[in-house]
Amino acid sequence: MNTVGGNIKKMAGNTMIYGLGNILNRAITFLLLPLYINMMTPREYGALNLIYPFLALMNVVYMYGLDAGFMRFFIPEKGEKRRQEIFSVVYISILVTTSIITAVLFLSENALATLILGDDPAKDVFALAFVILAVDGLAFMPVLYYRSIQRPLRYVSIIFAEVVVNLSLNILFVGFYGWGLKGVLLANIFSSSIKLIFAFPAILKNFKFDWKIKLWKDILKFGLPTVPAVLFAMIVALGDRFLIKYFLGQETVGVYSAGYKIGMIMALVVTAFRFAWHPFFLSIADQKNAKATFARILTLYLIIGSFIFLFVSLLAPPVLTYNISGKAIITPAYEAGLRIIPYILVAYLFQGVYVNLVVGMYIKKKTYLSPLFTGTGMLINLTTNILLMGYFGYDFVSAGIAAILSYLGQSYLLYRVSRKFYRIDYEIKKILRLGLIVAVLYFTPQVLPEQTVIMGALSVLLFFPALSAFGVLSGSEIRSAARQLLSRKSS
Repeated sequence: MNTVGGNIKKMAGNTMIYGLGNILNRAITFLLLPLYINMMTPREYGALNLIYPFLALMNVVYMYGLDAGFMRFFIPEKGEKRRQEIFSVVYISILVTTSIITAVLFLSENALATLILGDDPAKDVFALAFVILAVDGLAFMPVLYYRSIQRPLRYVSIIFAEVVVNLSLNILFVGFYGWGLKGVLLANIFSSSIKLIFAFPAILKNFKFDWKIKLWKDILKFGLPTVPAVLFAMIVALGDRFLIKYFLGQETVGVYSAGYKIGMIMALVVTAFRFAWHPFFLSIADQKNAKATFARILTLYLIIGSFIFLFVSLLAPPVLTYNISGKAIITPAYEAGLRIIPYILVAYLFQGVYVNLVVGMYIKKKTYLSPLFTGTGMLINLTTNILLMGYFGYDFVSAGIAAILSYLGQSYLLYRVSRKFYRIDYEIKKILRLGLIVAVLYFTPQVLPEQTVIMGALSVLLFFPALSAFGVLSGSEIRSAARQLLSRKSS
């Protein structure tokens, strides 16, 4: 039954399962943070957090829009044979280009290592990053296949295997052998290989040596325009590390990154939502109540994200710095980085708004507009960072301010433009009331710093009662949502 409630239940169920997979994947970031902080100097940890953005940017190059093109053509297709053709064409393309790009990277190893790390000793193991890219490039499509056919449990099992191997080998290589950055990169190579092995059945089932040039061109025509947009988005999310290194030094990159990792808890929510969102909205786009569903989901997303913002920003810093027998999760050398947490949480919250708003652009096949929005966000981000850090001499909090402004700017621009060709009447009044509630609950504990922990906990507890009191989400809706999520019956 295609009701708004039924659609939301389906979306919520998939998001929770994808969220589990994403939490498992991102759990490495949080579980290994104390290990890295205790086994690496801020300078070495800074080098790691310069290599990771490089990997993320190159992953976009390795895919060059084929991931978006694959989903757009594969998901609406019902015929099994046609789906195999789409899979095969995309994977053949990836096999060829992955080989070429990886070869070029190895030939450019010294120049790239110097550009990113300067004279840092980490240059000696930089080539290991190319192996990670190659294996991830080959594994990406089979894993994406399970998302596209809405098999979240299979997806989670693959991610779980990857996480277990990555976590175990990090503890062995970094914790016991003391290999530092080299150990981290080797652990990533092995875990990515496990991911490829576990996803291999998708290749066996779908891959045929059957090249169809017209189909390939059609997929590229849709997917390629998304590449600049994704690259711009990556620069917004990751480019601040390089600017911080340039203006404030590599050690500051390490300190900033420690706090940033905690703020990325919101990224767990956004990524889990995005993984479920694209297949979901494409599959119900032709339903009569689709737009009402999309509008309601944005409000629910913001409610969940706002709760996470309050919980993490108010309670995480005192917990992470709490000293037990001379040990703390965040050591004094990295403690200053916790100041960035609220900024990163808000930035990723707005990134999730942008993810919500792409519906019309995908349904109406206007992905060529993507670079306009993400490019605007990138310009806002770079300009703000350069002005605040370079001209005014502010510290790394500048990067958090820049991230918020960039995601807010690109989301607002997308909202204004997409209304012209796919109008969705979002629940603006409820969203504004939600924003006011969050602002009051967040800033109130700051007025009484000696009671920050107590007042912070109280603010978190008051969140849902305040939603009911101000008509954002009624008590009956909260209970109904809980029943729907716990019910085993399909609506």
